[in-house]
Amino acid sequence: MNTTLPTDALLPHLHQALDPARMAQAFAAALAPRGTQVQHCALERVKYRPGRNATLAYRLQLLDARHGQPFVQYVAARLCSRNEAARRAHKALAATAAPLLPSAAGPATQWLQGLDMVTWWWPNDAWLAAPRLLAAPGVLHGQVWPALLQALGHGPQALGHSPQVLEHAALELVQYVPEQRLCLRATLHLCDGRQQQAYAKASREPDVVAAHALLSALNRSPAVQAGALQLPRALLCQPALQLHWQSALPGRTLLERPADEAVAWASRLGAQLAALHGTPLALPRRLDGAALRERLHAAGQLLAAALPAAAALVQATTAGLQAGLGLLDDEPAATLHGDLHPRNLLAHDGRLGLIDLDGLRQGPAVLELGAWLADGIYRALLAGAHPLRDAPAWQALLDSYARHGGHVAAPATLAWAVACNLVAPRAQRCVANLKPGRFVLAQPLVALAQRLLQARSLEALA
Repeated sequence: MNTTLPTDALLPHLHQALDPARMAQAFAAALAPRGTQVQHCALERVKYRPGRNATLAYRLQLLDARHGQPFVQYVAARLCSRNEAARRAHKALAATAAPLLPSAAGPATQWLQGLDMVTWWWPNDAWLAAPRLLAAPGVLHGQVWPALLQALGHGPQALGHSPQVLEHAALELVQYVPEQRLCLRATLHLCDGRQQQAYAKASREPDVVAAHALLSALNRSPAVQAGALQLPRALLCQPALQLHWQSALPGRTLLERPADEAVAWASRLGAQLAALHGTPLALPRRLDGAALRERLHAAGQLLAAALPAAAALVQATTAGLQAGLGLLDDEPAATLHGDLHPRNLLAHDGRLGLIDLDGLRQGPAVLELGAWLADGIYRALLAGAHPLRDAPAWQALLDSYARHGGHVAAPATLAWAVACNLVAPRAQRCVANLKPGRFVLAQPLVALAQRLLQARSLEALA
């Protein structure tokens, strides 16, 4: 038995769906009548719902045998439960917004009956219309490039796609989460030799108009104007194409920086977070007690289903976390990033920039601080290190945060917030996303959360 992956009786093909080599064979069989060969298959995204289904994203390297041309094909897939495979497949295909387009490989959608799997072939997606809209003839040259050039400051002549401005441009897929969101990178090569980049986002939640408006409001904030907060600039919103555009920030992700720089960058992060948390915004989404209770309930259900041997531990821990929600009653509301982790921080020339702000919401600042510490514990366990490996950097962050006006909660409240984030989303994602080596971390993360709840202090992890 493969103990690094769950065994799900209602999803008997789960292990095959998670095995790129076996999926390469399945896609090769599906494409064989078209004369297309599969050279490589990579699994890029998983969202697993025990006993129900799994949504997956594959990246195929294909070869057109007729013309000898290699090309890349993205495939989104829904692995259906054995009991409801046919019904779910029919419902999923019926819900796909029309019209569908042929993919580079040929299919728009395909039902792989032997796997109980329905697939959508890029640019087709069950819910996101942006890929299909962009693939329509004339859209890039007639709508996207002229408007983007003007947003980047190249003047009214860009609206006519003047050859004196743009030499050529390319659009590259950076991130694709089937049915949820995508990120595209545009690289513009100007006739004067310069090169500019911008990023486009499409998502179901928040919608592009709301996301663009929030980033624009942040751009106008005193913290950004004073240079205390480094963010992308909102450039352009194209609701008809389901896209909102933002500028590119320089740098490498914090996860790519050397470990011996961690304390210095943590101090800079503390200042950035204090500036963000202290910037008032009219935010439609809130992370309050009701939302947290629902989040913990969902995490508990998923973890108990995927870890039956640890069901009692999961139940006790989530119940303890729900009982401690009152600790947040006196915590002031803040503007939260909503998805704070090292990949969403770019380091360059001694400065940090925050990216991927689509998750902006209002809530207690201690929840975001707890999320950062919980992410550090998770990454330490993933590397086989002690849970408190990053403690010096945490202290530097908290000290800087307080110096720059941030509210630091009591130790017991911070310990609760770390425990909450260890369960939801950290342990929850170890099951739902099923990245290599993650599933086995879910139970240890819940156990650490239980220790924090009992001791009410981070020192319990020593």
